[in-house]
Amino acid sequence: MEKLQNEIRTILEQAAREHCGFPEVNWFLQTMEHAFSAETLINEKPSLIVLGEDIPRELALALSDHPRFILGGSLETTHWSDALLPRDADPVSRSACGWLLNEKFNLAGNAIVVMALSSDNRRKLASLLRGKGIRVAAADMPPRYDTSEARDAWTAEMLRLADAVSAHTHIRLSARRLKAAIRQREHVREAAIDFENIAWQATDSMSPILRDIIMESAWYAPDRKEWVYHLRNLIAQMTTWIRQYYHHPDERPWVLLAGSPIVFPNEKLPNLLEASGLYLADRADSIALQTDILCAEAGHSVQRMLRRTADLRMRMETSGAWISNDGLLSAVQNRLDHLPVSGMIWHVLKGQIEYDFELPKVEALAAEYGVPVIRLETDYQQQDVEQLRIRLEAFAEMLRVRNQERIRIAQ
Repeated sequence: MEKLQNEIRTILEQAAREHCGFPEVNWFLQTMEHAFSAETLINEKPSLIVLGEDIPRELALALSDHPRFILGGSLETTHWSDALLPRDADPVSRSACGWLLNEKFNLAGNAIVVMALSSDNRRKLASLLRGKGIRVAAADMPPRYDTSEARDAWTAEMLRLADAVSAHTHIRLSARRLKAAIRQREHVREAAIDFENIAWQATDSMSPILRDIIMESAWYAPDRKEWVYHLRNLIAQMTTWIRQYYHHPDERPWVLLAGSPIVFPNEKLPNLLEASGLYLADRADSIALQTDILCAEAGHSVQRMLRRTADLRMRMETSGAWISNDGLLSAVQNRLDHLPVSGMIWHVLKGQIEYDFELPKVEALAAEYGVPVIRLETDYQQQDVEQLRIRLEAFAEMLRVRNQERIRIAQ
């Protein structure tokens, strides 16, 4: 437990030093520290735990006043699952298993765990958790999203999932609760977009790691309205800073990070990008792109709102489990269109080889913009840090030379 707390504390202390003195930042860091503190993990007894990013946030918020989101990402909880999962299991599944099955705390003791069966790894994980006595409600995700039948199947699975959760939490999924949850997520999405836009205007105002931690903290805050309030205050502080102080244009090559999701506190790769002289402009993974997914408009019935959610969500999701993944390609193209990206990092966590199926299409798309792509495969361990750093420094130098040549030709 102490190693986990040190892991969390180290990342947050580093992030706290990497901004231009915005007082509001402290609230977000304290929120993350509290969410992952030993006291919270030991004493918190959530009724609903959402595992992964495939379940709509608004559905979880409608089914519980305080759902606990587990997205993966801890080196220490990965170690806790060593005796439960084979070595070649993907780090996200290993980490999630460690959060739920360990000798330190019993987070799932009173909870029902909801998850999407979007891959074989997830199916095996659901079976393992059930075998350990944890209540699991799993949604069987269709492998396609581009047909009306697939969206009908997705809607039916979400309704079935809601019934299972309601039977446990005794909170009925009503149209009123779902409307309120949709509005809540939309307010989070709008504020997050405004925050990201202001961060791009002054890249020296805070580190990309801190920026992304603040964005991710929305799902660990006890109250999303309060989170939006504090983020609006932070945006105001950053706007004032931009007006008052001259800031140098960022001359580091801007890169886009895509592929396997980066989840707090696994900031290994973002740290390496920073140390290699690269600026992490944005991420295109299934965690970061939750902001891209539009919210359904309020309707008169739960089924109609969920069907509209399926129409919007399924074509914008970027899970590596999809047979085709136009959502990912669209997200990458949107960022290449609107950001001065010089290069792209394709991140693959060991065991998540489904993301490699998308790489040739991503490389072809990036080539149309003259953007080189480098593939990095890693996990949460630190043994390969030096090897990755050498590769990234070489990539950064190549991007700097390309950028200088473009400037020379333009002049």
